[in-house]
Order: sequence, then C-alpha cells, then structure tokens
Amino acid sequence: MNWRKSLTFKFVAGFVIIISPLIIFLYYNNHYAITVVREQVSGANRNLLADYVKQVDKQMKEINNYLNLVNDREPDVNLLNFMEYGTDDYMLTKQKIFTRFQVDLGYFQVIDTIFLYNIKDKDIVLNTRSDYYLNEKVIADYIEAHPKDDEMQKIGSWQLIKVGDETAFLKLIRNNNLVVGCWIKANTVAEPLKFLDVENSGGGAALMSLDGEVASGTKLTEQQIAMAAKMPEPQAKPYQSVTDYTNELSYLLVAIPATMVPIKYVVLIPEASMLRNLPFFRLAIYMIPLGGLLILSFYFIFVRKVLLTPMKKLIRGMQRITRGDWDVQLEPDNTTEFAFVIRTFNNMVGEISNLKIDIYEQQLLTKEAEFKHLQVQIKPHFYLNTLNIITSLAATKQYDVIQKMARYLAEYFRFNITTSRRTVTMEAEIRHIQNYLEIQKLRFPGKLTYEINLPDELGHCSILPLTIQTLVENSIIHGFMNRRELFMIKIEVREVVLVKDGVEAKTIWVQVKDNGIGFKPEILDKLRMNRWHEHAGEEGHLGLQNVLLRLQMRYGDRAQLVFSNDEADKGATVQIAIPAIYVEDEAEMNDDIPDIGR
Repeated sequence: MNWRKSLTFKFVAGFVIIISPLIIFLYYNNHYAITVVREQVSGANRNLLADYVKQVDKQMKEINNYLNLVNDREPDVNLLNFMEYGTDDYMLTKQKIFTRFQVDLGYFQVIDTIFLYNIKDKDIVLNTRSDYYLNEKVIADYIEAHPKDDEMQKIGSWQLIKVGDETAFLKLIRNNNLVVGCWIKANTVAEPLKFLDVENSGGGAALMSLDGEVASGTKLTEQQIAMAAKMPEPQAKPYQSVTDYTNELSYLLVAIPATMVPIKYVVLIPEASMLRNLPFFRLAIYMIPLGGLLILSFYFIFVRKVLLTPMKKLIRGMQRITRGDWDVQLEPDNTTEFAFVIRTFNNMVGEISNLKIDIYEQQLLTKEAEFKHLQVQIKPHFYLNTLNIITSLAATKQYDVIQKMARYLAEYFRFNITTSRRTVTMEAEIRHIQNYLEIQKLRFPGKLTYEINLPDELGHCSILPLTIQTLVENSIIHGFMNRRELFMIKIEVREVVLVKDGVEAKTIWVQVKDNGIGFKPEILDKLRMNRWHEHAGEEGHLGLQNVLLRLQMRYGDRAQLVFSNDEADKGATVQIAIPAIYVEDEAEMNDDIPDIGR
C-alpha cells in the first residue's frame, strides 16, 4: 500500500501545509526580534569598547610624544650622553632626571614604569609604581638582549613583554648609548573594561595578543578564551555568535584590534543575560514549534476518531474478505454516513457469501467431471500401444513372449479396472509401471532395461494413478528413437523434509531419468515456462500436460513438474513433487480436495 495515497497522509499533509506558514511566520518574527536585540546589544558594547580603545590609543600616542620630547629636548638626558659615569655632575643629572620621571609618572596615570638606561655603563634611572628591583632586571635583560633593535626607534611601535607574571606594553627610544622608555601593564588597561558589566553574568573581557594568548587578567574560562582566539578578522557583523559546548551556552563575541600595540580587546556577552529582559521572546521561540506540534496532535486525534478509525475498520473487513473469510460482520458506527456504509457492507457480504456457496458447488461438479475426463484420456493412449505390440508379436509367432505379455497385460488391466479411487499407493503404482516396462522389454528384447528405487517406508504414500506411467511412456517415445545401444530408464522415489517458519513440510519427489537424446533446448525452455500450447500437437506432450493438470487439481500449488537434461548421460530427466500423504491420511485428504485445488 502506497502510504502517500492514504487518507491519513493527505489529512496530515493538508493540515501541515495550512499551519506551517503561520508557524514559520511567528518563528521568523521572534527570531528577527532576537536578532535585532543581539545587534543592538552587541553594537552598544562594541561602540563603548571602540571608544575606550580610542581613548587608550590616544593616551599611548601622548606617551609616544612625551618619550620623543624627553629624548630630543630634555637637556639633562642629552648631557648625560657626554658625562663620565660616577662623577658628581653625572649623579646630580641622574637625580634631576629621576625627579622629572616622578612628576611625569603622576601625570600619566596609565604608565607603570619610566626609565632611562645607559647601555655603555649599564646604569639605569628608574621610577615605577611596582617592584623596583624586578623592573630594573627586566629592563636590563631586555635591552642587553636587543642592543641593535631598530624596532625601538619606530614611532608607535609598542611591544609585549613579560614582567613577572604580568604582561606589559613596552615602548623604547634609543639615543646613542641611552635608551629612554616606559611600559604600561595590560591589567591596568583592562581594568576599566569592567564597566561593560559582563563578568557577573558568565561572560568577561580580556586583552589578547594576535597569537591568541591572554595578555591581561580575566574571568574567561579556557574554552571561552579558545573561542575568542579563533575569531577571524575583520568581521562583517559587529559580533559573532559562538557556543561553549562544555556547558551548552551561547555567547556574543565582540573584538576590536588596537592600533598602537599588537593586541585586541575581546568581550564575551552571554545571550542568556542579554535576553533576560525579553522573557516573552525567549519563551515564544521555544513554545511556537511546541504549540504547533500540540495542535497537530489534537487535530490528528480528532480526525482519527471521526474518520480514520471507521475507515480502517471498513478496510480490515475488506481485507478479511480477500483472504476468504466471509463470516466478517462490522460493528455499527456512531457517524450517520459510516453507519449507512457499514450496514450496506454487512448486507453485501451476506449476499455474496450465499452466492459464492452456490457457485462453489457448481465448480466442484465441473472439476470432478474434468478430473475423470483427464484420467480416462490416458487409458486409450496406452491401449492402442499395447495392441500394436501384441499384433507385432503374433505376426512373428513368438507365442512364449505373447504368453508373458498376456500375463503382464492382465495385471496391467486389472490395475485399471480395480482402481476406482482417485489415488493409489506408491507401491501399487510402481508395480503397475513394472508390468508396463516388462511389456516394453518383450517388445524390444535386449534394447531396453530399467531400474526402480522405492524405499519401503514410502510404499504407502498416495499418488494419482497412471502418473508415473505417463512419464515413462513419454521417455520411451522420445528417448528411444533411433537408438542402437541399451536404453536405460531409472525411477527413483525419495522424501524431502523442508522447515519453513518452524513447521516441517514433507514432499515426495518422483524422478524418471533416461539415457536417451534428451530434450531439445528450445523445447526444454518452453516446457519450463509452461508454454504447453505450442507443443500440444506433439506426441507425448499432451500426456505431460494432463499429468500437470491432474496434479494441480488434486494438490494445488504444492504440485510441481520439473524438466531437465542430464549433461553426463545426455538423457532427459522429469521430476514430480507432491505432498507426502500416506494411506492413513487419505480419508482426511479426500475431504480437503476442493480447498486444495481451488
């Protein structure tokens, strides 16, 4: 059954087609509203962050100008280049520079450390807000490691260095043997980012190098830092949506690169906190699909109760009728239209059942007549052949042979006369075949022999009379033609047990095999395809067709007639398959004949 053509599919599909645009519209409307909120929130945070980045860049430019001014126009710094290390003038000048740095450090609140380093004498003037000795060592180590670094001469070239456990932005300007510089701690720059108010809701802000390393203190987790590090630059939208699969939370990621230092400012905003003031939209985005499914379920239950259940009941009744169950009667339905249809259906089933019984009885009588006609049709065929044999023997005055033939022929006719039942035992049928073959041996002395293999336990199996004789006679007619060597006919009876769906099914196979010329390929193909009508006029083929018709009328689809050629002996092989029914089961079998052949 094609489910696409069913009423269930059509009703459900029709409802889905009607309701889907509404659900899609509502879902899109809510999704659009949430998208607008995302863009507004991310845009606001990006603008605030951009203003702050500009402010920091402006301060760093001022610091650049200040360092250049100290390097170029500060007389004490220029004088220190020409003074001998350790003299009173040298020490007095250092003190003046230290005092100047102290005043400047108070002016530039963002700077952590200002220094002047003498490369030649490895002397330093340092003013700092943090650990003096640690900073002194960091400056000395860095300058000694980069004595000819041209990058420190470039305006605006700030570099990242490690000061203890913290990251700082370093700016150096070289003047002969002197290097003036300062650094700003990343944590100092990142401190004002708390105004974005994202840390308390599961998000956070951080300064990150272009390589993805965190440069400032942050509350971001390792997973959140990894997501921020993978954000491509530049972004077409003011934000990027990312998901932390460790806790199944979604975030808006906003990042702005700095212009003065190789870092970027990163802010991670949880969507849950962003949408906490929009409970209706958050709820609607989940409830709309759920509500649509709920409405579809109630609609389907209603349609099923009112229409589909009575329809399926009517269809099941029709299916039972197709299986031959004419006792079906459907229960009345509450719906007026279906009550009328079911009542009409029950009346029609009763009338058809009565009509079928009358027709069936006529068919039984017709099949009985056909069965007897087919059985009688075989007897004249052999009678004529027998008379021809006797006439030939009498002409040659072979009276002893005629005597033997008369005895075999008497047994043969006795079998035909005394057999009034539809079936005989396999033992009686084989004995009858022996009489027939002995007659043929007397007719063709020294040219024909036979071999019969019948297990004792199969002797009481039932078979239609004259079935095997027709196969043997057909073998002699077609396989014995123009032969000089000995013609051999082998008859074998065996039982095969097959197990299907846990039930044993026993089948009797009767094989008649000869060493004759075999079937022609074109005839064998047509016999296998049951194209009997194309050879009905050939001698022997009518008898085979009668055998198959008798077997099918008796056993139905359980009977088989198989044709093949033996490649080794170059002969023909014909096999019959019938259900294994024994004499004690014959009475029950006769009662079941109409059902089997129907």
